[in-house]
Amino acid sequence: MKLTITQLREIVRRSLKEAAAQGKIQKAYRNSYKQMIKKASTGGNKNTPPFTDKAAGPGKSGLGPL
Repeated sequence: MKLTITQLREIVRRSLKEAAAQGKIQKAYRNSYKQMIKKASTGGNKNTPPFTDKAAGPGKSGLGPL
């Protein structure tokens, strides 16, 4: 089956539209995660486990120093 330029353009348009929608959702998830970390790092229980270490930021390991 040969693809015409019109069909190829339509395929590319559909792919780009789908990728843009996924990026929007990923951004919402990333912001949600960032807010959770922000809230967890504010805690008022200093110097008591498990609040002795600062919370890891987005993109960082949650294990902390070993």
